Amino acid sequence: MDDLYQEIILDHYKYPTHKGILEGGIEAGEVNMSCGDSLRITAKVEKGKIVDAKFSGGGCAISLAAADILLDMVIGKKLTEIKKMSGTEIEKIMGVELTPSRKKCAYLGLEVLKKLVNV
Repeated sequence: MDDLYQEIILDHYKYPTHKGILEGGIEAGEVNMSCGDSLRITAKVEKGKIVDAKFSGGGCAISLAAADILLDMVIGKKLTEIKKMSGTEIEKIMGVELTPSRKKCAYLGLEVLKKLVNV
């Protein structure tokens, strides 16, 4: 893994900007059964856009960093745009090529977010 991208992942893991719970928002959660990572996302939606979002849960550096990166990407986006997102967008921003088992970790946040916007 390139040192720069490893640093980005570790920075989002150690110092996440979106960790927490939003009161009064919509929420969804999911567990990655293959490794036990768990993730919950709470979000506030106004006029069809996510205006704020937080995540909570536990897991590996990849799943938690990816969740933080994902929320950076989606705050301010329309729900219709989020529904079209794919895991490859997260991989591109993370700057790493992931093994199939690590993809499940990185894509967990997107799975939760898609559940949330389909509520």
